[in-house]
Amino acid sequence: MNGRASIALALFGLALTVLAGCTSAGRDACDVLQGQKACARPSLSAGTFGPPATQFFGDTGASDYEKRFLALLAHNQVGAMDRANGTGPFGHDYHDIRNGNFQATYRTLRQLAGPVAETHLPPAGSDSGEGHFEGRWRVSRQTLYIDAAARPSAPKIFEFSGLQARSVEIVLRQAGTQPADIEGTCDGALAIHAGGGSRTITMGTAFRFRLSGEDDTVSLFPSETLNRCNLGIRSNLAPTGAPLTILREEVADPALAAFDSRYQRCPTPDAAGLDPLGRAFYASRWLSQTCALPIGKPRLLRKSRDGFNAKVEALMGAPLSDSAIDKGDPELPLDFSKAPKLKLIYLSSLEFKADFSGRIMERLIRHHAALGTKVRILVTDVLERDKDDALLHRLAAEFPNVELQEYRWRADRGAPIDEQLSQLHKTHHVKMLATLARDPGRSRVIIGGRNIHDGFLFHQPIDLSRYPDLQQYGKTDGFSLNYYSNWSDFDIEFADPAMVETLAAHLSTLWLRDADTNIARPFSIPVRSDGRRPSGTARHFISVPYEDGHALEDYFVELVDAAQHHIQIVNPYLNLTPKLGLAFDRALARGVRIDIVGRIDLKGDIGGKFLTALNKLFVEEYGDRINIREFKAPDVVLHSKIMMIDERLVAISSVNLNNRSFFHDSENGMMVLDPAFYARMKPIYDDYLAHSNPVATKVTIPWAYRLLFDQDWVKQAF
Repeated sequence: MNGRASIALALFGLALTVLAGCTSAGRDACDVLQGQKACARPSLSAGTFGPPATQFFGDTGASDYEKRFLALLAHNQVGAMDRANGTGPFGHDYHDIRNGNFQATYRTLRQLAGPVAETHLPPAGSDSGEGHFEGRWRVSRQTLYIDAAARPSAPKIFEFSGLQARSVEIVLRQAGTQPADIEGTCDGALAIHAGGGSRTITMGTAFRFRLSGEDDTVSLFPSETLNRCNLGIRSNLAPTGAPLTILREEVADPALAAFDSRYQRCPTPDAAGLDPLGRAFYASRWLSQTCALPIGKPRLLRKSRDGFNAKVEALMGAPLSDSAIDKGDPELPLDFSKAPKLKLIYLSSLEFKADFSGRIMERLIRHHAALGTKVRILVTDVLERDKDDALLHRLAAEFPNVELQEYRWRADRGAPIDEQLSQLHKTHHVKMLATLARDPGRSRVIIGGRNIHDGFLFHQPIDLSRYPDLQQYGKTDGFSLNYYSNWSDFDIEFADPAMVETLAAHLSTLWLRDADTNIARPFSIPVRSDGRRPSGTARHFISVPYEDGHALEDYFVELVDAAQHHIQIVNPYLNLTPKLGLAFDRALARGVRIDIVGRIDLKGDIGGKFLTALNKLFVEEYGDRINIREFKAPDVVLHSKIMMIDERLVAISSVNLNNRSFFHDSENGMMVLDPAFYARMKPIYDDYLAHSNPVATKVTIPWAYRLLFDQDWVKQAF
């Protein structure tokens, strides 16, 4: 660790200490000081950066990685202070806040955050390979679901993660209606928060509390020395008690902790030897990316049943037959005789619906959970309905090794009104199923655009009325979570063990994000190469746009600016950000041909009329300059997200060409710089083209929509 880094980190620790002092017990005094707010909720909500602050650092050889991470953290602190106090982009100079502590903190953080203003990161050092990050920086919050009626009598284990955490909270949540009495002891001190009160339990002292009704919660705060609790759960249905053991995950499973703490040092070739597209591909940026990986021979999943069955096969070892899918019976017999033995399952999706698709996925996961496999499921809270919640909560309650995160973003205190409203529509849009098998050759990763929803499998809603716990969809057009459309989408599956492990480890950075702010740890830093171009041609990215400075938008702008001849796009949402719009204009001005297969009419989507009006605005702006075609397969709405540039670069992702993807939603995808892979993708594109018609350039847009979309925050919400 060099001296400048040590000093910078110590200053940052001091800044957090000062800032946290304003936001805890001293908040009221700060709020009224000279009529100014002068404080902001720290985006990392512990009182200090760690005892001491320099504990943030791990091994000394990793200081460049930590300096990059430190800059991101400082950048987000500055943003939180600006939003709470109206400074920076909100109009006021920080000197207007007449508080010495605030000004000193703001100056320190702004200095540390300075590098984030640069689009690219310069390479540091020349040691490529893998590192492990061990610093404590985040708030860890996990949910343990308790359903006294559903829990089997066999002993169960729940593991909480204190990895890289400065504070840990375990929220016990009532998943059923049966009251439960919980008693136990722990090998370290434990704070219990219940019913508005708190108490601290010393090591080895017995404690007891009750979950009294549906959605009742109690929070446990384990001390740093607590590694194990032995609990018993009693109810009228189980008066003898069901045993439950709580373990600290990084102690119980150090191999998983090492996996979760990985990061990469990526050799970056000399930009002078690359053309613009190569420079854009290999550049390191504030966007979280893997190093360049060999693309191998991934499976291209164009057909809906292929996409669904790829997930089934990854979990069961064999696909479902067409006849089994045609019957639409979510309780059909499943044959696990060929199922792989799995160590870890990641399922990340916008939504996980309680329908045929969701019930089959739940049953497949249930099989592995019963064998002890660790399962991590990440979905968007605001899109889950009661039956969806019940399906997932019941699974997590019966198998505590199934951990469920229901993503919800919350605005800082004092944030502007548009940011407050965005709490209602910011979503988790990262799509990935990763299965890590004990036999690495059976591991799989699937990414793309599909969610766990019957609309990605069936043309029409199937009759599930005989299963009252499952959704019976209606045909709707408007703001309804019971929406149904048949979606045409595209996924890609990787079976190479190294690729699977890398992509799953990359997703771990999102899983182990800060619970209060959703800040995720970056996955890589650039290092100098030996002058040769890396052999890999594929890179995975994860975007959290409101925390990484909209780095994905900068990336897409740079890719469009790098195009010399031809851009081919398949995407249903055409609501460009201003920066992307200017990049499109520049590409067209220099003679680049742009072809788009879209879906202008988005009836059936949530808010379909609004989305259709936005797409028509795009046609009005670009219809005479871009070859826009509308996907017209009968009763099917396009949902694929593909971009190809100059017959060399292919992007397969969850990213829509709308404001939401670049301002509000977390996203992921694969970038591939390889003419041979483009040749494999060209027939896929041609198939979309064959199922599309030219778009009429004259469109009618109601004046009310035009007025509405004059407001930037409204356009950003769609």
